[in-house]
Amino acid sequence: MDAEMKARSRAQSLDEIWKWTVGGGILLVALAPLALPIIVLTIVALLPLAVPLLAIGLLAAAIALPVMLVRKLGRSVKGFGARRRRRSAEAAPRPVTGH
Repeated sequence: MDAEMKARSRAQSLDEIWKWTVGGGILLVALAPLALPIIVLTIVALLPLAVPLLAIGLLAAAIALPVMLVRKLGRSVKGFGARRRRRSAEAAPRPVTGH
């Protein structure tokens, strides 16, 4: 009898879940055509807020790009001769295992 009560309770729970799922699906299908206009209107409304952020980002990139290029070129020019001298002056590295 206890197993029969559990089975009935489980069936009622699943039935309620299915009802809510069907109701959610009906609402989703009814409201889906409204989603695209709302998304477009949101983007259009937020565009004036995004323009200053885009301008600040482009300005920061215009300042950072030459600085990064100069630093990279400086490292490559400075390290080129030092790397060449170190390789010829140093002996071959020993293996880690000690053999």
